[in-house]
Amino acid sequence: MREEKLKELKLGVKKQQSMFSKVLQESEAAVHASYVLSELIAKHSKPFTDGDFIKECLMKAGEIVCPGNVKAFQSISLSRNTVAERVTDLAANLSDQIKAKSSSFESFSIACDESTDISGKAQLAVFLRSCDKNFNIFEELLELIPMPGTTTGEDIFTCVFGLLQKYNLPLAKLNSVATDGAPSMTGKNKGFVALLRKKLSEIHGSNIHHMHCIIHQEVLCTKVINMENVLSYIKKVINFIRSRGLNQRQFTAFLSELDSEYSGLSYYTEVRWLSCSKILKQFWDLKEEICQFLKTKNQDVSLFYDPIWIQDLSFLVDITKHLTDLNLSLQGKDHIITNMFDIIKAFKCQLVLWEKQLKNEDLTHFPTCSMNKSSLDDTCSYQKYAEKIANLTTEFETRFNDFSSLEDKFFLFSSIFSISIDSVPSHMQMEVIEIQCNSNLKAKFIEVGVPEFYKYLPARFENTRKFAYEIISMFGSTYRCEQLFSVMKAPLEQCRTETTHKTACELPSAYPVNDALWAMGPHFLFMDDNAPPHRTVTVEELLESEDIEHMDWSARSLDLNPVKHVRNLLGRPVAAPNLSPVTIPKLRLVLQEERAAVSQQLINNHISSMHK
Repeated sequence: MREEKLKELKLGVKKQQSMFSKVLQESEAAVHASYVLSELIAKHSKPFTDGDFIKECLMKAGEIVCPGNVKAFQSISLSRNTVAERVTDLAANLSDQIKAKSSSFESFSIACDESTDISGKAQLAVFLRSCDKNFNIFEELLELIPMPGTTTGEDIFTCVFGLLQKYNLPLAKLNSVATDGAPSMTGKNKGFVALLRKKLSEIHGSNIHHMHCIIHQEVLCTKVINMENVLSYIKKVINFIRSRGLNQRQFTAFLSELDSEYSGLSYYTEVRWLSCSKILKQFWDLKEEICQFLKTKNQDVSLFYDPIWIQDLSFLVDITKHLTDLNLSLQGKDHIITNMFDIIKAFKCQLVLWEKQLKNEDLTHFPTCSMNKSSLDDTCSYQKYAEKIANLTTEFETRFNDFSSLEDKFFLFSSIFSISIDSVPSHMQMEVIEIQCNSNLKAKFIEVGVPEFYKYLPARFENTRKFAYEIISMFGSTYRCEQLFSVMKAPLEQCRTETTHKTACELPSAYPVNDALWAMGPHFLFMDDNAPPHRTVTVEELLESEDIEHMDWSARSLDLNPVKHVRNLLGRPVAAPNLSPVTIPKLRLVLQEERAAVSQQLINNHISSMHK
């Protein structure tokens, strides 16, 4: 009896222990899931409030797929505050990992760029690229630093130098800095790079390479094409169609009737010149439809019948396509700087070929030009565009000096088995001779290529390995910074973005607006934004000075966004979620048209009715 009772008691204890263990495991799994989902929300730049929606989806899916385990989904916490806390924890963990890894860096570089977020606040993005002794590349955002005051070179230097110290990065192993060409970055005496070089020289007596973003330099080269006679008219036509809601709807319907592959025209964006490649291709493909539509609107279409202008357009379509392809090939993360410079050198050779071919009326690599020439029975000549290509070639030759100065090092890194020993730095010559004579290393180089080859280089080649560390860790562009800013400025409908220094993440929240107009330089944007009082006053004063009537509404509830309801009510160009900037005269016409259609009283009544 005693033994049976004892077994029964032991069995009861085990059941209790297993029950508590199961509850603990479920709780840990729920927390783990909460962190994983919060990470996905942050990575995809979604509002933290989406956590509640995701949980609702999980609950519904659980009820259908596994009705008995719905409680497990219920225990996953995804409220806005919880998601914010999870992201903060993840950011802190990443910072700790960087600090822990910093001591293992053999060489590292940083990329810095400054821009403003959608609320007008200046933000400094600093990315780190490093290489450890095993040639593993580590590329990560160090921090997104808010700069509430000025953004001079001294301000940027103070922020970046403090950041390097915060993460315990070995300053003696900093070998290069990549920036754009802004004076605050590149100023000779008080620029950020000059101040950083001075400081490092005082501490370690070391110097660093400064790399002007290769993508930025490439974009600057494109400016010499200068075919404003084509672009100005295209911008005028696009603005005529897109800036008026009626015109846009009629044009879309017109294309639909013709069974066109396009549903409309994209806006031209001047600040991103290469984006016009897509617009030019659309315009070329739709030129006949656009001409017909403009005729119905009594607009001047004489240029559509001008063979010289059409010829210019065809050339611009092709050359911008080539330049866009070049730009895209330079984008992306984990690019080795030597590969990026090789792409530029290849494009220079292509320019020389195109110039020669155009002089001979060979349009092999200009398909739009070839199509246009065929339609005109070969009566037009494209030889004159050889000069445009020559100017572009000259511009490419005069830029990229910072990369050209390292060309010998790049060649040594990429072609260590074929380089002449006379071209190798003296402290590496003995090692390179031994490497070139090692048949096993040569076979491995052929098998894996660079940079993988350097992982197999024995430790005794200390100088060569150190040289490879420096090349591999160099940034060739500030693409990662620009990519981050693009995410920050992505339109988030009904959201207001706040960037905190603590998390270095966007914290969107669905708050209502106080005014839908946000001033941005000489332009205006329609945005859902809680505009600061000083900005609201500035906008109102400027609107009044331009005789532009505007509509006012107040935020009544945290759950209400009046702009959405007003937009739905108007159903005009204001309703376009991606409405591009328009100049003040065009904005005046649009607003006056909207103002005439809807009275202030109607708007007030509409907002009030939503609370009843």
